[in-house]
Amino acid sequence: LVRAALLGILSVLLQGQLGLPTFISDSGGGGRGVTPSVVVSRAGGMSAFGSSVEKRRVLIVGGGLAGLAAARELRSHFVVTVVDAKEYFEFTPGIMRAYAKPDHWDKLTFMYHEALDRRLGVRFIWGEVLEIDGMQRCVRVKTIFAEMEDVVPYDFCLIAGGCSFNQQSPSGESLWFPTVHERSRAGTECPHLDERFLEGRRRRILEEHLLLRELNDSQAQVLIVGAGFMGIEWACELRHFFPGLQITLTDFLPNCLGPLFPAEAIQYCEDYLQRQGIKTFYERKYDPNNPEFFANIGLRQRPDKVYIFAGVKQSNYFLPPNALSETGPGGGGWIRINRHLQVITKQRQEWGEGRVFAVGDCIVGCVGERPNYEIPPMPKTGYPAEQQAVHACRNIKALDRALYGIGGSPFRVSSSSSSSSPPPRPQQLSPSPSALPSLMATWYPWGAGIFAISLGPEDGCVVVGAQSVEDSGCLWTKGKVASAQKELIEHTKIAQCSGNGVLSRFLWYVVHHWPINICGKGPLCSLF
Repeated sequence: LVRAALLGILSVLLQGQLGLPTFISDSGGGGRGVTPSVVVSRAGGMSAFGSSVEKRRVLIVGGGLAGLAAARELRSHFVVTVVDAKEYFEFTPGIMRAYAKPDHWDKLTFMYHEALDRRLGVRFIWGEVLEIDGMQRCVRVKTIFAEMEDVVPYDFCLIAGGCSFNQQSPSGESLWFPTVHERSRAGTECPHLDERFLEGRRRRILEEHLLLRELNDSQAQVLIVGAGFMGIEWACELRHFFPGLQITLTDFLPNCLGPLFPAEAIQYCEDYLQRQGIKTFYERKYDPNNPEFFANIGLRQRPDKVYIFAGVKQSNYFLPPNALSETGPGGGGWIRINRHLQVITKQRQEWGEGRVFAVGDCIVGCVGERPNYEIPPMPKTGYPAEQQAVHACRNIKALDRALYGIGGSPFRVSSSSSSSSPPPRPQQLSPSPSALPSLMATWYPWGAGIFAISLGPEDGCVVVGAQSVEDSGCLWTKGKVASAQKELIEHTKIAQCSGNGVLSRFLWYVVHHWPINICGKGPLCSLF
């Protein structure tokens, strides 16, 4: 009995803190677990039955790093549903290696259904969010196999839809993120492939890999536009796996990486590029229709292949224009937020009753206006996206406690409850979130200044402490040590996201919940 009690306490702690699957006993004995029934109907019904207290519903738009981080945080307190337009997770920071070495791609992906439904107890809807109705608290979803749209209600919504990586394309289509949205697929370069499916994405990667092999055999000219850390990584991957390519790297900035990185890291990357025979040209604006542009970068004619790494582009079409920015990368359209990560309007009013939050690559990236930023612009990388998700989840839990009083307490099945009819909806204690006490304000996290840059499989550099000012941060590690660090980050992060590996989950839980902030711009203690 003592052993059983200790194991029970340990399992509850691990479920709540590490994101392990929750099993709810039907009668408190027998050891057989069941999960609450969630019903999504054509009419939009979605409810959890079989309990004396109904948990609130949180809908997460996007199943990337930030979306999965939010699902892990909220799964023990709410009925969580994740909506994504593709059936699989893909670890974007490692995608370039997959094009050069296709068997690496299998290590970067897993099926959402397996990880969310079976391991985390989180519901997954494979479909595209077309509209979020903030007043009615519901979203319209076009599921993958249905012609009609589903209406899915929510009590709280968190948007983590990410972004695309090509400003030159009207839809933002690029190799580095699957083309999954309906409006993007209409003008895709590969209409014969459907990257919403795992095998469609695999075929896209294989076709590009075969093209690179043909270019390598013919010693073709390849132009990479954009010498940020992504452009540098792609150039080095091509040089290592396709040594016959003639690679040219260009950017309109005065140096590689950009002015915000430390000079030591910039010089290390530039020296490596030169040693590998990669030609670099800076302060050149890409103009594909001007023959003089190619002459100025040492090309007698147009290159055989061009890869674009110049900027990002949003895909926030499911929100009204009043909640989106008019300026920013790619012509604007980024989600406006306040310091609590709530979506706001141009008038800086909470949109959707303050129940809709946004985090990660889909947001503006800063709070306030230049030069008086409340929070300066953050890079669109994985760490700040996940850290914002953790902060937003704290505020969702705080809103739930204040609005309903019972705070999304763990789901318990009552032996006297009936599974055939829903319980009465809990009474809201406060008229609106605007009348609630102040929520926790987010900040510029210290991890936003960490960049693990791969220079091929056997070299790299890791920058820490970079901020939104020139020549910030320092070069922490370089060479094979930095390459090994990036491999470790990739391996443990994918294990955590897929629900595998207790050690990986514990490691990243500590990283994103560490209460003491020695670096960065957050409070010294963020425990409360």
